[in-house]
Amino acid sequence: MTMGKKYSIGEFAKLTGITERTLRHYDQTGILKPFEYTEHGHRVYNNRSIAQLQKILVLKFLDLSLGEISEHLERPEQDLGQTMVEQKNMLLEKKKQIDTVIHIITRVQGIVSGSDPVDEESLLVLIHALKNAEVRNRWITEHESDSVYNKLHSHTQELELDKEMTVWTSVMKRFIQAGKAPNDPEVLAHAEAMISILKPVVAPLLDEVALEQLEKGESSLFESNPYLFPSAFNKEEELFIEKVINELILSKGSLQQEDKKE
Repeated sequence: MTMGKKYSIGEFAKLTGITERTLRHYDQTGILKPFEYTEHGHRVYNNRSIAQLQKILVLKFLDLSLGEISEHLERPEQDLGQTMVEQKNMLLEKKKQIDTVIHIITRVQGIVSGSDPVDEESLLVLIHALKNAEVRNRWITEHESDSVYNKLHSHTQELELDKEMTVWTSVMKRFIQAGKAPNDPEVLAHAEAMISILKPVVAPLLDEVALEQLEKGESSLFESNPYLFPSAFNKEEELFIEKVINELILSKGSLQQEDKKE
Protein backbone atom coordinates (compact mmCIF):
# COMPACT_ATOMS: atom_id res chain seq x y z
CA MET A 1 0.00 0.00 0.00
CA THR A 2 1.49 3.38 -1.00
CA MET A 3 1.46 6.26 1.44
CA GLY A 4 1.41 9.06 -1.13
CA LYS A 5 -2.14 10.25 -0.52
CA LYS A 6 -2.66 12.43 2.50
CA TYR A 7 -5.84 13.11 4.48
CA SER A 8 -6.91 15.80 6.86
CA ILE A 9 -8.45 14.55 10.12
CA GLY A 10 -11.92 15.24 8.73
CA GLU A 11 -11.22 13.34 5.51
CA PHE A 12 -9.64 10.45 7.45
CA ALA A 13 -12.61 10.28 9.81
CA LYS A 14 -15.06 10.18 6.91
CA LEU A 15 -12.97 7.54 5.10
CA THR A 16 -12.66 5.20 8.10
CA GLY A 17 -15.91 5.89 9.98
CA ILE A 18 -13.95 6.81 13.11
CA THR A 19 -14.91 10.10 14.77
CA GLU A 20 -12.46 12.98 14.91
CA ARG A 21 -12.75 12.91 18.70
CA THR A 22 -11.61 9.27 18.75
CA LEU A 23 -8.73 10.02 16.39
CA ARG A 24 -7.57 12.84 18.66
CA HIS A 25 -7.77 10.46 21.63
CA TYR A 26 -5.75 7.84 19.75
CA ASP A 27 -3.17 10.52 19.01
CA GLN A 28 -3.00 11.57 22.67
CA THR A 29 -2.59 7.98 23.86
CA GLY A 30 0.03 7.34 21.19
CA ILE A 31 -1.54 4.29 19.54
CA LEU A 32 -2.24 6.14 16.28
CA LYS A 33 -0.10 9.19 15.65
CA PRO A 34 -0.77 11.21 12.48
CA PHE A 35 1.73 10.90 9.66
CA GLU A 36 2.59 14.55 10.23
CA TYR A 37 1.31 17.87 11.54
CA THR A 38 0.93 20.99 9.45
CA GLU A 39 2.67 24.21 10.46
CA HIS A 40 -0.60 25.18 12.15
CA GLY A 41 -0.70 21.94 14.12
CA HIS A 42 -3.39 20.18 12.08
CA ARG A 43 -3.19 16.40 11.91
CA VAL A 44 -2.40 14.74 8.56
CA TYR A 45 -2.89 11.01 7.89
CA ASN A 46 -1.84 8.74 5.02
CA ASN A 47 -2.40 5.19 3.75
CA ARG A 48 0.00 3.79 6.36
CA SER A 49 -2.26 5.37 8.98
CA ILE A 50 -5.13 3.34 7.53
CA ALA A 51 -3.16 0.10 7.93
CA GLN A 52 -2.32 1.01 11.53
CA LEU A 53 -5.95 1.85 12.29
CA GLN A 54 -7.07 -1.50 10.86
CA LYS A 55 -4.77 -3.29 13.33
CA ILE A 56 -6.12 -1.21 16.20
CA LEU A 57 -9.74 -1.91 15.31
CA VAL A 58 -9.11 -5.67 14.95
CA LEU A 59 -7.43 -5.78 18.37
CA LYS A 60 -10.23 -3.66 19.81
CA PHE A 61 -12.74 -6.11 18.32
CA LEU A 62 -10.92 -8.84 20.26
CA ASP A 63 -11.77 -6.76 23.35
CA LEU A 64 -8.23 -5.67 24.16
CA SER A 65 -7.97 -2.45 26.14
CA LEU A 66 -6.18 0.55 24.62
CA GLY A 67 -3.25 -0.17 26.92
CA GLU A 68 -3.06 -3.76 25.71
CA ILE A 69 -3.38 -2.62 22.09
CA SER A 70 -0.55 -0.13 22.58
CA GLU A 71 1.64 -2.84 24.12
CA HIS A 72 0.86 -5.23 21.28
CA LEU A 73 1.68 -2.63 18.62
CA GLU A 74 4.97 -1.83 20.31
CA ARG A 75 5.89 -5.53 20.28
CA PRO A 76 5.11 -6.81 16.78
CA GLU A 77 6.87 -10.07 17.60
CA GLN A 78 4.18 -10.83 20.19
CA ASP A 79 2.24 -14.00 19.35
CA LEU A 80 -1.25 -12.94 18.21
CA GLY A 81 -2.38 -16.57 18.40
CA GLN A 82 -1.57 -16.73 22.12
CA THR A 83 -3.27 -13.38 22.63
CA MET A 84 -6.42 -14.77 21.03
CA VAL A 85 -6.33 -17.81 23.33
CA GLU A 86 -6.05 -15.57 26.38
CA GLN A 87 -8.78 -13.25 25.12
CA LYS A 88 -11.11 -16.15 24.44
CA ASN A 89 -10.68 -17.47 27.99
CA MET A 90 -11.22 -14.00 29.41
CA LEU A 91 -14.33 -13.42 27.30
CA LEU A 92 -15.79 -16.80 28.27
CA GLU A 93 -15.36 -15.86 31.92
CA LYS A 94 -16.89 -12.45 31.26
CA LYS A 95 -19.80 -14.11 29.43
CA LYS A 96 -20.38 -16.36 32.44
CA GLN A 97 -20.46 -13.31 34.70
CA ILE A 98 -22.82 -11.45 32.35
CA ASP A 99 -25.15 -14.46 32.16
CA THR A 100 -25.18 -14.65 35.97
CA VAL A 101 -25.98 -10.94 36.31
CA ILE A 102 -28.78 -11.20 33.73
CA HIS A 103 -30.22 -14.23 35.55
CA ILE A 104 -30.16 -12.41 38.90
CA ILE A 105 -31.71 -9.24 37.45
CA THR A 106 -34.45 -11.31 35.82
CA ARG A 107 -35.16 -13.12 39.08
CA VAL A 108 -35.22 -9.88 41.08
CA GLN A 109 -37.60 -8.34 38.57
CA GLY A 110 -39.85 -11.37 38.95
CA ILE A 111 -39.83 -11.00 42.73
CA VAL A 112 -40.62 -7.30 42.85
CA SER A 113 -42.75 -6.90 39.73
CA GLY A 114 -46.36 -5.91 40.30
CA SER A 115 -45.76 -5.38 44.01
CA ASP A 116 -45.59 -2.31 46.19
CA PRO A 117 -42.41 -0.27 45.66
CA VAL A 118 -39.36 -1.96 47.18
CA ASP A 119 -36.81 0.28 48.90
CA GLU A 120 -33.22 0.30 47.68
CA GLU A 121 -31.76 -1.28 50.83
CA SER A 122 -34.09 -4.29 50.58
CA LEU A 123 -33.34 -4.59 46.87
CA LEU A 124 -29.58 -4.55 47.44
CA VAL A 125 -29.86 -7.18 50.19
CA LEU A 126 -31.93 -9.35 47.85
CA ILE A 127 -29.38 -9.04 45.04
CA HIS A 128 -26.56 -9.76 47.50
CA ALA A 129 -28.35 -12.93 48.64
CA LEU A 130 -28.86 -14.15 45.08
CA LYS A 131 -25.28 -13.30 44.12
CA ASN A 132 -23.92 -15.32 47.06
CA ALA A 133 -26.52 -18.11 47.04
CA GLU A 134 -24.01 -20.91 46.55
CA VAL A 135 -21.69 -19.68 49.32
CA ARG A 136 -24.66 -19.09 51.64
CA ASN A 137 -25.92 -22.64 51.12
CA ARG A 138 -22.48 -24.05 51.80
CA TRP A 139 -22.13 -22.01 54.98
CA ILE A 140 -25.53 -23.20 56.21
CA THR A 141 -24.65 -26.83 55.52
CA GLU A 142 -21.49 -26.43 57.59
CA HIS A 143 -23.06 -24.50 60.49
CA GLU A 144 -26.71 -25.55 60.71
CA SER A 145 -26.12 -27.58 63.85
CA ASP A 146 -24.02 -24.93 65.61
CA SER A 147 -26.95 -23.08 67.14
CA VAL A 148 -30.71 -22.84 67.15
CA TYR A 149 -30.39 -19.55 65.27
CA ASN A 150 -28.52 -21.19 62.44
CA LYS A 151 -30.97 -24.06 62.39
CA LEU A 152 -33.84 -21.60 61.97
CA HIS A 153 -31.93 -19.59 59.41
CA SER A 154 -31.19 -22.66 57.32
CA HIS A 155 -34.91 -23.30 56.92
CA THR A 156 -36.05 -19.70 56.47
CA GLN A 157 -33.35 -18.33 54.17
CA GLU A 158 -35.36 -19.09 51.04
CA LEU A 159 -38.21 -16.99 52.42
CA GLU A 160 -35.86 -14.00 52.23
CA LEU A 161 -35.92 -14.40 48.46
CA ASP A 162 -39.70 -14.56 48.21
CA LYS A 163 -41.81 -11.65 47.04
CA GLU A 164 -43.88 -11.63 50.24
CA MET A 165 -40.90 -11.16 52.54
CA THR A 166 -39.22 -8.59 50.30
CA VAL A 167 -42.37 -6.51 50.12
CA TRP A 168 -43.02 -7.02 53.85
CA THR A 169 -39.60 -5.59 54.66
CA SER A 170 -40.12 -2.53 52.47
CA VAL A 171 -43.55 -1.81 53.94
CA MET A 172 -42.22 -2.10 57.50
CA LYS A 173 -39.38 0.29 56.67
CA ARG A 174 -41.94 2.77 55.30
CA PHE A 175 -43.93 2.52 58.54
CA ILE A 176 -40.75 3.33 60.48
CA GLN A 177 -39.85 6.24 58.22
CA ALA A 178 -43.40 7.58 58.57
CA GLY A 179 -42.91 7.72 62.34
CA LYS A 180 -45.56 5.14 63.24
CA ALA A 181 -45.49 3.79 66.79
CA PRO A 182 -44.71 0.12 67.57
CA ASN A 183 -48.26 -0.34 68.89
CA ASP A 184 -49.91 1.21 65.84
CA PRO A 185 -52.67 -1.21 64.72
CA GLU A 186 -51.44 -1.12 61.12
CA VAL A 187 -47.90 -1.94 62.21
CA LEU A 188 -49.08 -4.76 64.48
CA ALA A 189 -51.19 -6.24 61.69
CA HIS A 190 -48.22 -6.12 59.36
CA ALA A 191 -45.98 -7.85 61.92
CA GLU A 192 -48.60 -10.54 62.44
CA ALA A 193 -48.71 -11.13 58.69
CA MET A 194 -44.96 -11.78 58.74
CA ILE A 195 -45.32 -14.20 61.64
CA SER A 196 -48.03 -16.09 59.76
CA ILE A 197 -45.58 -16.52 56.87
CA LEU A 198 -42.78 -17.75 59.12
CA LYS A 199 -44.78 -19.89 61.53
CA PRO A 200 -45.36 -22.93 59.26
CA VAL A 201 -41.62 -23.11 58.61
CA VAL A 202 -40.34 -22.31 62.10
CA ALA A 203 -42.83 -24.08 64.38
CA PRO A 204 -41.79 -27.70 63.53
CA LEU A 205 -38.16 -26.83 64.39
CA LEU A 206 -38.79 -25.46 67.87
CA ASP A 207 -38.51 -28.24 70.42
CA GLU A 208 -38.34 -27.47 74.15
CA VAL A 209 -34.57 -27.02 74.14
CA ALA A 210 -34.67 -24.65 71.17
CA LEU A 211 -37.47 -22.61 72.73
CA GLU A 212 -35.50 -22.32 75.98
CA GLN A 213 -32.41 -21.17 74.10
CA LEU A 214 -34.40 -18.53 72.23
CA GLU A 215 -36.13 -17.27 75.38
CA LYS A 216 -32.80 -16.95 77.22
CA GLY A 217 -30.98 -15.58 74.17
CA GLU A 218 -28.49 -18.42 74.31
CA SER A 219 -26.45 -19.52 71.34
CA SER A 220 -23.08 -20.94 70.44
CA LEU A 221 -20.30 -18.74 69.03
CA PHE A 222 -21.36 -19.69 65.52
CA GLU A 223 -24.16 -17.33 64.63
CA SER A 224 -25.16 -16.39 61.12
CA ASN A 225 -22.44 -14.81 59.03
CA PRO A 226 -23.30 -11.07 58.86
CA TYR A 227 -21.66 -10.71 55.46
CA LEU A 228 -23.51 -13.60 53.84
CA PHE A 229 -26.78 -12.87 55.64
CA PRO A 230 -27.05 -9.08 55.93
CA SER A 231 -30.18 -7.47 57.29
CA ALA A 232 -32.15 -4.92 55.32
CA PHE A 233 -32.84 -3.21 58.65
CA ASN A 234 -30.35 -1.02 60.51
CA LYS A 235 -29.93 -1.30 64.29
CA GLU A 236 -32.59 1.31 65.07
CA GLU A 237 -35.07 -0.42 62.78
CA GLU A 238 -34.32 -3.80 64.35
CA LEU A 239 -34.99 -2.33 67.81
CA PHE A 240 -38.29 -0.94 66.50
CA ILE A 241 -39.30 -4.38 65.21
CA GLU A 242 -38.42 -5.93 68.59
CA LYS A 243 -40.76 -3.43 70.22
CA VAL A 244 -43.45 -4.28 67.67
CA ILE A 245 -43.14 -8.00 68.47
CA ASN A 246 -43.31 -7.25 72.20
CA GLU A 247 -46.42 -5.13 71.64
CA LEU A 248 -47.92 -7.95 69.61
CA ILE A 249 -47.25 -10.44 72.40
CA LEU A 250 -48.79 -8.07 74.96
CA SER A 251 -51.85 -7.52 72.82
CA LYS A 252 -52.34 -11.26 72.37
CA GLY A 253 -51.98 -11.74 76.13
CA SER A 254 -54.56 -9.05 76.81
CA LEU A 255 -57.02 -10.65 74.41
CA GLN A 256 -56.57 -14.03 76.06
CA GLN A 257 -57.25 -12.50 79.50
CA GLU A 258 -60.39 -10.80 78.15
CA ASP A 259 -61.58 -14.12 76.77
CA LYS A 260 -61.09 -15.79 80.17
CA LYS A 261 -63.12 -13.06 81.90
CA GLU A 262 -65.97 -13.57 79.49
